Amino acid sequence: MRGIQSLFLSMTSAIVLLLIFAIASGVATIVETVYDTKSAWALIYGATWFALIQLLLGINLAYNIYKYKLMDMKKLPVFIFHLSFLFMLLGSAMTRYLGFEANMHIRENTTQDRMYEIGSRLEMKAQKDGKEYKVSVPKQINAVTPNEFNIDLDVGGQKANLQYKAFYKNAEFEYYEADNGDPLIEIVVSDSQNREDVGLKPGDIRELGGVSFAFNTEPTLDKFIKFEYKDGKFTMTSNNNVGYFIMATNEKGEYEAKKPTEFVPMQLYTIGDINFAPKNILEKAQRRLVSKGGQFDALVADLSFNGDSKEVVLYENYVMPVVQTIGGQEFTASWGAREILLPFSLHLKDFELKRYPGSNSPMSYASEVVVKDPKSGDYDYRIYMNHVLDHAGYRFFQSSYDKDERGTILSVNKDPGKIPTYIGYFLLGLGLFFNVVNPHSRFRKLAKYINEDAIKNTAKACILAFACILATPKANAMNLAIKIDENHAKELSTVIVQSADGRMKPFDTVAREILNKVYKKDIINGANANQVALSMMIDAPYWREMPIIAVHNKELKKIIGIDESAKYAKFNDFFEYDRNTTRSSYKLTKYAETASRKRPAERGTFDKDVQKVDERLNILYMVFVGEIFTMFPKLDDPNHTWYAPASAMMYFPKEEREPISRMLQEYFAGVSDASNSGNWSVPNRVLAEIKTYQEEHGKAVIPSKERVDMEILFNKYKIFQSLIPIYLFAGFGLLCFVFIKMAKPRLNINWMFKIVYSINILAFVAHTAGLALRWYISGHAPWSNAYESMIYIAWALSLSGIVFSNRSPISMALTSILAGVTLFVAHLSWMDPQITTLVPVLKSYWLTIHVSVITASYGFLGLCSLLGMFVLVLFALQGKKEHKEMSRNILEATRINEMAMILGLSLLTLGNFLGGIWANESWGRYWGWDSKETWALVSILIYAAVLHIRFVPKLNNQYAFAVTSMFAYWSIIMTYFGVNFYLSGMHSYAAGDPVPVPDFVWMSVVVMVAISILAYFRKPEKMVKL
Repeated sequence: MRGIQSLFLSMTSAIVLLLIFAIASGVATIVETVYDTKSAWALIYGATWFALIQLLLGINLAYNIYKYKLMDMKKLPVFIFHLSFLFMLLGSAMTRYLGFEANMHIRENTTQDRMYEIGSRLEMKAQKDGKEYKVSVPKQINAVTPNEFNIDLDVGGQKANLQYKAFYKNAEFEYYEADNGDPLIEIVVSDSQNREDVGLKPGDIRELGGVSFAFNTEPTLDKFIKFEYKDGKFTMTSNNNVGYFIMATNEKGEYEAKKPTEFVPMQLYTIGDINFAPKNILEKAQRRLVSKGGQFDALVADLSFNGDSKEVVLYENYVMPVVQTIGGQEFTASWGAREILLPFSLHLKDFELKRYPGSNSPMSYASEVVVKDPKSGDYDYRIYMNHVLDHAGYRFFQSSYDKDERGTILSVNKDPGKIPTYIGYFLLGLGLFFNVVNPHSRFRKLAKYINEDAIKNTAKACILAFACILATPKANAMNLAIKIDENHAKELSTVIVQSADGRMKPFDTVAREILNKVYKKDIINGANANQVALSMMIDAPYWREMPIIAVHNKELKKIIGIDESAKYAKFNDFFEYDRNTTRSSYKLTKYAETASRKRPAERGTFDKDVQKVDERLNILYMVFVGEIFTMFPKLDDPNHTWYAPASAMMYFPKEEREPISRMLQEYFAGVSDASNSGNWSVPNRVLAEIKTYQEEHGKAVIPSKERVDMEILFNKYKIFQSLIPIYLFAGFGLLCFVFIKMAKPRLNINWMFKIVYSINILAFVAHTAGLALRWYISGHAPWSNAYESMIYIAWALSLSGIVFSNRSPISMALTSILAGVTLFVAHLSWMDPQITTLVPVLKSYWLTIHVSVITASYGFLGLCSLLGMFVLVLFALQGKKEHKEMSRNILEATRINEMAMILGLSLLTLGNFLGGIWANESWGRYWGWDSKETWALVSILIYAAVLHIRFVPKLNNQYAFAVTSMFAYWSIIMTYFGVNFYLSGMHSYAAGDPVPVPDFVWMSVVVMVAISILAYFRKPEKMVKL
């Protein structure tokens, strides 16, 4: 009995099971990326051993609830949230083994009562003497695991058998030379719209594009190509002249009608509008399946019955099953989704798709359906993202739609595990909340220990000088050829421009984005972005000769022809003028094309720099021609598209074009005159007319004046960039004093702590205001992309430092530094700070709660990693001989580390399962084992293991906790950066092949390992327990 307890029910075995579960889940995401989702499911997610681990964890949890007497009233919150996991395990088991998921496709004005279950099944059917015989077996076929199967079907007392033979991913047939084969001609036939590969054996005829292609048989159409094989030669005859083009020599010509011609490779033939060319010409050919570029996966099996056997090829989810007659009996075999008949039907009246103004990006889509049920009656219902239909125990979710926008795809599920799962979610939130406030909890005990030795005085003073933190430097005198009045530029800044994704934003935002992208600053020669952008449109020749395109690569500078020390190049530097042809050539053409052809992982520094500079040049050209400023709404446009000046002149009807043309001519002429005379009345008047035009004709999408003003204010103060040095200097300053105090224990650092505390409070207020402004401007919570997530993580780090500030100056110093570093990373060139629109499924209040809670946890867990590293550094500095001040700091940092980890893990766990509610309410699935949610689970499992190592005697010490808390944060980094940029899944930002892992990642790992080893050999013999 003790052996069983030790092996399966001990706390050590719980930690081992948690880590096995975490490692297996992480490996599955890699398998999915390298192979496919089916392989990951067959190997791990759907495997029996993986379910067994979860069952063992549940049994272990139930036993330890009893062992540690968690039912005691003092431990009630701990009992509640541990009990919640048992409810969730029960709910997930019921969902998996008793429920199902399916898809339903309905076209407009049609009725559907059938759906197709998600998952693969092998089915075999036969009919004999009016009776149907059928067998259906769930089976995951994939490229990784063994796919062996042997399925029997009883047909009136006789046994039919389907046995696995081979599997081909992305299968298609190819022909090859074989000793026992037949002659074959494989041709590629194409016209202006279609292309098709055609294989012809003797006796075959194919009719394509009005042409009959026949091999050793008579054609069936008036226009034909007849192939013949005789005496080892392939010939071609037609009743029409056939054009030819010899690829090797570029020779063109025409073959006469009714005259046999040898059919040879490397020639392109033309008859009428049809082109054809030989792909394979084989004297002895056979056909075989290969894993290549086919649309479907395929498996090959032997079907046997009544002493006869045939090989059959089954394509996954193919529309038509395979029908074969074997041993005198007809069989139907298929591989794919199981058809399910509903006890009611849905009629699709209309599918509605709305797009963002002027964009192809969907803003929302919905299905107007009629539920037809003979039992409960008919009724209308509107299904759309985050608004589901519940009927007769089934839930219908808006999933996708047909390309022609005349059909809908609904996901359907029947989930008996929903109630226990939701009970689990409720108990989880309840237990985690009361665990933090419970006076008998581990969290409160740690707080009590720290309070006994903590700095008592809470800082109250605020530093007046901090008021100028966000102040904008005053611009120098402007030096432009066309001098733009600052007040006029201010008015211009509020003109509305429509971006490519449909967002309506002020001219000021677009102008700043342009300058930051091209010049890497938003002021040139003392002129602000609005002045520069207008000047570029008015006087493009002047700006073509201005060095404003940022170039950093030395090799690139040589190609362009600028000095190696120059930071910027002129627009005209990129073009070489040929006096003989009076044409200019772009110097980067071949380099840009070469870089674009390479996979991202293969692109070197030079390739990346070429692409960046090429992009800057193209942006500048669009500014010169005014095509980047789409500021004129088209009347009665169903998608509310706005156009740039040149495009408006091209596409608008005459009655719309004339007033725009007049305004533009009057405006640009007025600006040119005003820059000399100083009288800006005409440009001001015309600008007011343009604004009025926008308000009258674009009122359906134009943002409010308040929102525009707020966005300009947000642009002006650059809150997040301004906070970087504040956080960094304050944090490093306090950290220096902490180390000095260790050397001189009598040193009073309370005054320094008060200063840093005041700075952080004010910085946190400014940071919060910046997030609120971005939320108001964009219309959605500011954590929808990589940049927004980073600035929110920095906010959470700042918050975590403030939360623990009255307990230790160390936490304040470390979180301040990490907040500054996080903001710095957010503003690197590979992060895009632009505010964008949201896809429909992200428009949910559950998203706001889910992402904010999870991302907030990153701040607290980041503090844990820093505190762990801090403790290890102190161990390395202290050595075997105990240093009183260092030991006190180690103890204090360890306790704060554990408190922060309890908060961080609580937030991460709660946020992750809130995401399950969002997913279930949005598309009917709590958990899909997507890479992002899987790695969030991995992080939860790892941090749960770290928090429970104090129950393992050999690991119950400060060193073990410091090492594990430091390295555990790599799971968070993987959840955020690894999934976003390296793994596949719905949360991935990466397109194509992943970029190489940056060098600093490996350097960080080496440093952390080195600190851990050094601290291990220098730590005291007798360690303090947690």
